[in-house]
Amino acid sequence: MLLQRVAGDPAGLKTREALEIATRGGAAVLGRDDIGALAPGMAADFIVVKPDPLAWAGGWHDPVASLVLCTPQNVYHSVINGRIVIQEGRLTTLEIESVIERHNALARAMVNGDEV
Repeated sequence: MLLQRVAGDPAGLKTREALEIATRGGAAVLGRDDIGALAPGMAADFIVVKPDPLAWAGGWHDPVASLVLCTPQNVYHSVINGRIVIQEGRLTTLEIESVIERHNALARAMVNGDEV
């Protein structure tokens, strides 16, 4: 969509069309009829973002366009197949602090040339 705009046709692909390609189009490519939309009988995968006033400045007239075009936001809630994975910005499926600690230790070892 952005390349279309740079190439000189800003109306070539609208944000809602891009979102549809990413959701329903993705489901069609996978041959799945149980995903791609929020509807009864479909797998319930969705995210919630809290729109940041600064990042979305000037975009409140079209929230879908803001979601697609503005600065990416952290996910506030994520539900995958009916299971809450992120709640109020925190991952619920593992203890992220220990993962970050391990990641930092590995990165430090690699930078120092230590055995990993």
